[in-house]
Amino acid sequence: MKKFLIILTALMLVMAMFTACGEEKTEVLDNSGGNTEAKNPENTENENEKFTLEYPEDMQELGFTEPLILDKAPDRVVCLSAAPVLALYELGVNMVGIPNSMVVQWPEDLAQSTERVSFSVMSPDDFDYEAVVALEPDLVLLASNGADTAGKTLEDLGISVYYLYAGHTVSYESIKMQTEALIDAFGKSGDAKTAGENIMQRFSDLESSIENAKKAFSGKTVMVLQSGDAQTHYIQTKGGTLGSMLDMLGFENVFENPSPMVQLDYEQALDYQPDWLVCVGATDAESHRALMDEAFAYNPDYWNAYTAVSEGRVICLDVTYVSTAGINVIDNISALIDIMSEATGIAVE
Repeated sequence: MKKFLIILTALMLVMAMFTACGEEKTEVLDNSGGNTEAKNPENTENENEKFTLEYPEDMQELGFTEPLILDKAPDRVVCLSAAPVLALYELGVNMVGIPNSMVVQWPEDLAQSTERVSFSVMSPDDFDYEAVVALEPDLVLLASNGADTAGKTLEDLGISVYYLYAGHTVSYESIKMQTEALIDAFGKSGDAKTAGENIMQRFSDLESSIENAKKAFSGKTVMVLQSGDAQTHYIQTKGGTLGSMLDMLGFENVFENPSPMVQLDYEQALDYQPDWLVCVGATDAESHRALMDEAFAYNPDYWNAYTAVSEGRVICLDVTYVSTAGINVIDNISALIDIMSEATGIAVE
């Protein structure tokens, strides 16, 4: 009995010691040789937190429902789409590869310090995998239509891939949702958090200006042309890149079609008679004006049948309005409000 009591007492002492260790904070030696308190591992917020990049609503509708989860925030990121580049740049993300863009001029420091990689949304099979692998990325951002080709190959090589809603026509709402997802993942603290808040504030400020524009331009009609040369013209609906921006500002598009852009039907288009003809191409506004003047001169009888042309109500825009590349849409729409206000003579408060 005496031995039994001694053993029982010893066991109780050991259990008490383990209980105390579980409830109290332990002390660890810091690098300077002093003592500092270390929190219970269950309360650690940053060291063991995984990096989670959620998919926005439009991507979930395409079937990308599960978030990308990594053990830690990626150190080397390659963007094979221009869409997220500017947002990631402002968030301070280390991009080691970005695409060339005819729409956006990258910040000088980013352009000088980052390799160029090529990926075509139109031809996802034509892709230089070796160039991407050589950059040793731990995350690649890729247009969703490349998931079964380039994406699968990269994933088979052990590289994490996050897919984007990207292409020639991406709506403002899609860009905003995509940017919010990037900010939620990369902008959790410090300068990145401040940068993310600034970006979203710019979206908010723009939307206030858009509401004012809607009131001012309501009832005005437009026909939107995208031209490759003086003889090749396409007409956009409100689903096209420029068409969607004008629709947001309150303009009514005279052309309706299930596709965002189709080749111009010359005979049918004469029935539209818009208040304003808004044109865009692959050059700056001045050069595109020269191209459209050439088109008008080549077939004056046809083009002057539009009162918008015969009366000089033609607006030509820069190539930046051909497609959108992420958060540059904020500046583009803001500038478009001013351009349309000046051209139409309609003041926007």
